[in-house]
Amino acid sequence: MRHIKHSSMWVGLVIMLPLFWEGVTCQVVPGYSIDVPPSVPVQEGLCVTIPCNFTADYRITFKNSFGYWMREALKSHYIIATNNKSNPVRKTNFNLTGNPDTGDCSLTITNARKEDAGTYYFRFVESKTSAVKYSFNSMKTTITVIDLTEEPVISDPGTVIAGINKTLTCTPPGNCSATSLVIQWRKSNVAGVWENSSTVTFTPSLNDHQENITCQTTNSRGMTTQKTILLDVCYFPSFTDKEDTNVCTVRVVDSIFIIGIVIGNIAAFILINVASYFCLKRHMEKRQLGNASPDSKTQDMESTYQELTEQKTDIYYSLKAR
Repeated sequence: MRHIKHSSMWVGLVIMLPLFWEGVTCQVVPGYSIDVPPSVPVQEGLCVTIPCNFTADYRITFKNSFGYWMREALKSHYIIATNNKSNPVRKTNFNLTGNPDTGDCSLTITNARKEDAGTYYFRFVESKTSAVKYSFNSMKTTITVIDLTEEPVISDPGTVIAGINKTLTCTPPGNCSATSLVIQWRKSNVAGVWENSSTVTFTPSLNDHQENITCQTTNSRGMTTQKTILLDVCYFPSFTDKEDTNVCTVRVVDSIFIIGIVIGNIAAFILINVASYFCLKRHMEKRQLGNASPDSKTQDMESTYQELTEQKTDIYYSLKAR
């Protein structure tokens, strides 16, 4: 009887699998679970990665498995992302970035468009010959595409010095590299578009002081966002300058002055320590000589007298020989 019950269960599961493929909503059966956010917003023209993890047959590790992200539609469900290269996909801006062999079903959307909004679910197939197959269509993810509002990011210009090249980089909002956003630079003292690239290199002058630099991003529907920074141009004063022309100059000079003071203090500290070492060494040598015993002093005197005596004897014999 137990064998008959198990056989009936497997027969029922085999019959239900094609229904899962068709997208029939059902509860997750024991041994199959998925963790994915139920709703994800993404701004038009930007990117988003949807984190996703699953278990199948009570496992999270597999070999040569396939994952499919399906779009739920009125008439039929179709594949929009997979790691199975033999299956065509409807959307090229959807990518299965997770590895199904490790239970990772993460999905990345690039260059989001309004038509990408919809409901999606994940389907897992361990292998072409395995019975471990399941559509997690009871845990759907609804993607909404909203208007572009996030500003781009301009790299920190740091200290801008007149006559020295400066490079600025404009990063699309959301730190999204794969995007169709058009990036343009504008400068308040330059008419029209300054540059049409994500990076701009220029040589600032004093005429650029307190001028605005703006990075503008535009999506495929013409919606724009922008970020603006104020240039604070510094210069090194010459001997002919009568007075400082802006606060930035004072700040640069003060910084150099402070650095000079720090270096000078370090050098003075090293010199003082070296001098102290040699003074202490000389003092210790004198102290050792002063503490010498009387016997050693007597021996030194006798040795010196003997040397002088020998020298006189040599002189006497040399004179006598003459």
